[in-house]
Amino acid sequence: MTIVMAEPATTPDFSSPPPHGVALYVHQAPVVDGKLDEKEWTKAPALDFPQALADATTKPPCTVRFLWTEEGVYVGFRTTDTTPVYGHIKPGDPIYPEDSFEVFIDQIGDHLQFYEIQADPAGQTFFKNYVLTAPPRLTAEKRFTPEFAQSELWRYEIPMPEGFEIASNLDPQTHIWSLEMFLPKSFVNRRRGGGQAMAPCTWRLNLVRHDWDLPKDAPGRKAKFMYWAPVLEGNPHNSPTAMGYLELKK
Repeated sequence: MTIVMAEPATTPDFSSPPPHGVALYVHQAPVVDGKLDEKEWTKAPALDFPQALADATTKPPCTVRFLWTEEGVYVGFRTTDTTPVYGHIKPGDPIYPEDSFEVFIDQIGDHLQFYEIQADPAGQTFFKNYVLTAPPRLTAEKRFTPEFAQSELWRYEIPMPEGFEIASNLDPQTHIWSLEMFLPKSFVNRRRGGGQAMAPCTWRLNLVRHDWDLPKDAPGRKAKFMYWAPVLEGNPHNSPTAMGYLELKK
């Protein structure tokens, strides 16, 4: 598959520190219905995509918020999608060739294992687990060297984790796409005591938004790729050391 970008790929600016976000602890878990209408969501700090903030046509900005309880972590995503492209991906296939929201989580921060979660406006999901057998060797753009990716990087497609929840809504009138996910402790806290209760900690994290203008396989289609933590375009899965930080604060 050939991917056509809206802009030529450029080397990101790594001169600034990686972004930092905070997940808000809540006593009452939200209902995963894709509406983001509980008051706790408005209190959670927003993690904004820099590219979306720079685009004056994006209303509201593309934002992600995090809540957490001892049982797991809740992800709330909201954006505007005036050219929705989804529904043609076969179940079990990667979703990024159509409109998608992606979360990359390194729950320990040692770059040796991290998850990728992809979701589309219909709530279809795709999960992948990355395992490194050695400390990462990187190019100047903070992505794995080809030799390292060939010999030390193992990639596994994994089934939807038990207890995972998702709900997605795309309003045809306002074009607002909102999505909620629940990531159970047995999944995101697996490396911390085998999935014990969530407690204050810090993750390495990246967030990705793929916004396509035309359906899959249409000639001349283009995409806007947005990243919370800057990475070489098309390479969030190859750049764990460039991830930002998410603090689960209580």
